Amino acid sequence: MHKPSNIPNKDISSEEEFIQLVEHLAVGVIKHLPNASIVFANQKALELLGLTNDQLIGKTPFDPSWHVINELGNEMPGNEHPAAIALSTKNPVRNILMGVFRPLTKDRIWISTSAIPTLDQFGCLKHVIVTFSEVSELKRKELQLKETNRMVKGILDSSYDMIIVYNEKGEKLFLSNSVAEILGHPLETLYTLPAFSSVIEEDAKRTQLALEELKIKGTIKYFENRLVNASGEILDFSWSGKWDANLKYIYLIGKNITNQKKNQAELLKSKRLFKFTTEVNDLILNAKQPLDLYNGFCEIAVNTGGFEFAFVGLRDDINQTIVPFRYAGKELGYLDYFRKHISIKNIPEGNGPSGRTIRDGKLYYCNDIANDPAMIVWRDEALKRGFRSSLTMPVRVDNYTIAQIAIYANKANFFTNEELELMNRVNENINYAMNNFAIAVKHETAQNQLMKLSQAIEESTSSIMITDVNGIFEYVNPAFCKASGFSADELKGVKSNILKSGYTTEEVYATLWKKISNKESWAGEFCNRRKDGGLYWVKAYISPVVNNKGVITNYIGVEEDITQQKETLSSLENKNKQLAQIAWEQSHLVRAPLARILGIVNLLKHEFIQMDDKENFIQHLQNSAEELDDVIKSIVFKTNE
Repeated sequence: MHKPSNIPNKDISSEEEFIQLVEHLAVGVIKHLPNASIVFANQKALELLGLTNDQLIGKTPFDPSWHVINELGNEMPGNEHPAAIALSTKNPVRNILMGVFRPLTKDRIWISTSAIPTLDQFGCLKHVIVTFSEVSELKRKELQLKETNRMVKGILDSSYDMIIVYNEKGEKLFLSNSVAEILGHPLETLYTLPAFSSVIEEDAKRTQLALEELKIKGTIKYFENRLVNASGEILDFSWSGKWDANLKYIYLIGKNITNQKKNQAELLKSKRLFKFTTEVNDLILNAKQPLDLYNGFCEIAVNTGGFEFAFVGLRDDINQTIVPFRYAGKELGYLDYFRKHISIKNIPEGNGPSGRTIRDGKLYYCNDIANDPAMIVWRDEALKRGFRSSLTMPVRVDNYTIAQIAIYANKANFFTNEELELMNRVNENINYAMNNFAIAVKHETAQNQLMKLSQAIEESTSSIMITDVNGIFEYVNPAFCKASGFSADELKGVKSNILKSGYTTEEVYATLWKKISNKESWAGEFCNRRKDGGLYWVKAYISPVVNNKGVITNYIGVEEDITQQKETLSSLENKNKQLAQIAWEQSHLVRAPLARILGIVNLLKHEFIQMDDKENFIQHLQNSAEELDDVIKSIVFKTNE
């Protein structure tokens, strides 16, 4: 820009000399009279203002057609024009930036203007010389720079990342708006706080070392630390920076990676839990007995699932407690305390996750051991060992909880809804396996019983048969084959009436079918016909087999061969009849000699009987006794026939 020194300070003797002096200057020159009117303008002034001499001569600074604006872009009143100020104050005005509208080209140029008053020997104003030069390009660059600065500031202020500039002393030179938004302090407050005051104590040393490395290398691409905001929340940040050795400035850009860290942690946890569930499922598939599950689960929970501690506790109904059985991880004496205080009763010692799981047969969890009232009995012991969250799963067989599995994590709020759903599925799989073990044991027991029963049936001396609902043979044991004379193959698929002899009445059969068809048992006797045509009697017990839907599927019959009994009974009956007949027939023969014997004995008691008569009576007595002996021998002979 040109200053008034480019114009001679001596008085100009004549108007011609003045014109000749300024006409070819590279700056615009205008001369104002005391009344503010323009009386002269050089060629450069006409060129810059885009006016002809006629258009310019006579104008004043107060002419509204100038449309002058100041450097801020505001309309400049005429009395603020440098010429007007110099005219009114008689003092020079220098380097005033103005934007002048050019009516012919309809554009605006920026000029740097100075106004120098000239006074006579009495101090009266003679005129004011105004000089100006175009600074449009400079103004354009200035505006562009301002616009760029405004844009950069807008970008910085709209950035989600924190942008901070420190000087060598650690004084804050610039803070983006995001710093205030993230840390929760007003920018004015943040400027007054000590450098790096928001860095948590544990990360202060690491941060200082990173800044020293930055000054040595000039740049640093990545380092992490943690900041605490106004609410006390700890935030994770990653930083990159540059050191300007000339200005001694530190430029830092900090990215809030708290959510990223959380997401990474959740992803790692999800992967870990997925691997945990996979290994547990493999364990379930390969386990041969419950002990394999108990041992394997605890190891997998700690080594793969990342849990601090896991243990299996068995239900003890007699003592109303839980007995620790297997564990893995940081036990550190916890189970000793557990044994002394645990209960499955509805009391404080039984209202933690373990006690409730045993009682209710449900999965329970505690996501905040430090503050959960249900954990008051266990809180101090758990926190001492770094346990912050816990979960217990019931081990159930036939809808009865026989044990619980407890796992402990080192973080509060560890179990999200996703993890709980995962754990529920793991628990279902474990219980499915445990029920399969129980079923296998029952099946093996039943199979053993069945083998015993089958062997007993096969070796039984009783005849046993199984028919379908129509009475067709499906099975007969060897005793049945022996009694009937048919082989098992000959009877299989044949109706049971093949054994009918005709000696059992149809009424008996009708009663039998009525009872067993009504799901009742029947007992009675049959006379069956053997394969060879011979007859044999059986005492039969027939019962229906009913399935779980209440439908009869088969009939089972057990028969005892009573042919021998029947024959023995018949023989006895015949003997009895024979004896009765003999007794009736012989009683008269016995009575006659017996009566004579008794009569003679009575006579011999009297004294009036003579000796000769006694001998005679004794002979009669002997004859009668011999007669009675013959009768008795005859009876014995007949009964033995």
